Amino acid sequence: MSKKEKVSQSISNALMEMIENGTYPPGSRLPTENELAQQFGVSRSPIREALSMLKAAGLVHSRQGGGNYVEEFPSGVYLQRIKVESDDVASIKHLFEIRKVLEPEAASLAALRRTSEELEQMKYFLEKLKSESVEKGKSAMEADIEFHRSIIVASHNPFMIQVLDNLRSTYERVLDVTLRPNLKLERKRKAVFSEHENILIAIEKEEPELAKIHSFIHLRNAEKKLSLLLKDYSI
Repeated sequence: MSKKEKVSQSISNALMEMIENGTYPPGSRLPTENELAQQFGVSRSPIREALSMLKAAGLVHSRQGGGNYVEEFPSGVYLQRIKVESDDVASIKHLFEIRKVLEPEAASLAALRRTSEELEQMKYFLEKLKSESVEKGKSAMEADIEFHRSIIVASHNPFMIQVLDNLRSTYERVLDVTLRPNLKLERKRKAVFSEHENILIAIEKEEPELAKIHSFIHLRNAEKKLSLLLKDYSI
């Protein structure tokens, strides 16, 4: 882990505590990047990364015209640390390591190899994800898993498919952790849906590098959220 990552994670945790204890109440504007850099005695680079982690977790959002604001949550839905066994934290880290290797490459291959029928399958699960998550406020875990699996199927690589299927139980456990805090955060559910949609659009347009990039961005954002949700999870 780099020094920059350690500093940014420490800052994001400190800001999360300030949000939870009311230093920065719901709807309030956070200090500017320069002000935060002075407050924490660092450059703007780790501040930007810390804010990125808070945005991925659904605690903070940017507004048009500038500025970062604390989400206006309903009472009682602030993110809390989720306690899991140390072995589970290790498993989650290992899962994300393999996902970051597997899924961006699968998305790239799917953009080159997918059939029209496979594209329709991706669209079906994306629409199901939209209906259940964005519109109904549910976790949509099954639709999420099947969307990612449909991309790997479209890679036409049987070994990739086998790897994902072997990891399914761990995959479901991790998604339960990452999706749970989104249930009452409409803005965050929409953001996650958009990440999925961007992957699909790149695959539909047959742009392998763009599909790979959007897949990695999606996974990186999920991992940033985990770094705030789980004790001892570092990125």
